[in-house]
Amino acid sequence: MGTAYKIKCRHCGAQFDHYTDSGYGVLQPCVGCGDTYADGYVETEIPIRCPACLHRLNTTPEDFRRQVETVMMWD
Repeated sequence: MGTAYKIKCRHCGAQFDHYTDSGYGVLQPCVGCGDTYADGYVETEIPIRCPACLHRLNTTPEDFRRQVETVMMWD
C-alpha cells in the first residue's frame, strides 16, 4: 500500500515521482484524494526535495499542493 505523487517543481520545472509508504497496512493520508483530513495533511517535518535542483518542496502545505500534478494510490 502506498501513495505516489507526480510533482512538477515550481523552482526549476523538473517533473518527478515521489512515493510514500504506508505503515501497518494502512494508506497514508494523501493530498487531493477527496477526504477532508487527507486534503489537509502535508508532511512538513521531513523535507521533500526536488532531485534536480534540491529546492525544498514542502515548506508549507500550500506550497506542496501547488506542485502536485497527479496522485496515485495502490494497495
